[in-house]
Amino acid sequence: MITFKDIKDAVTLKLSTEFPEIKVYDEQVKQGFDAPAFFIQLIPINMTRANFFTENPTLMIDIQYFPQEESNDELYDINEKLEKSFKPFFIQVKDRILNIIKVEYELFDFVLHFQINLDYLVSIREEVEGTENHKLMQKINFKI
Repeated sequence: MITFKDIKDAVTLKLSTEFPEIKVYDEQVKQGFDAPAFFIQLIPINMTRANFFTENPTLMIDIQYFPQEESNDELYDINEKLEKSFKPFFIQVKDRILNIIKVEYELFDFVLHFQINLDYLVSIREEVEGTENHKLMQKINFKI
């Protein structure tokens, strides 16, 4: 089963590999960090039940980039590099490939917010298999 921590670790690894010269923080640091830097924040959107044995979580990952200097040109450049890094719109997490269903970005106070939404399936078979203590239905009658 894939956890949010697994996803955060995979994104951190991808950013560290693609941008080795930029520090990646996976926790919010209030002050005292050295720019340029990435911050990663996971925001659960929803969880739907696909079927009896499967859940379908949707998760937003907000990758915030703080530039060395207050420059929109640097933010545009990093945004383009992030888009290329996450194409062809999937990310490997452990032994799974998760689909990126949406990419958005915005610039706010000289900070780039590059947001990706992931959509994937999670087996809950282990949780459901606790039903073996229930009696199985032996006979069923239908009237049509």
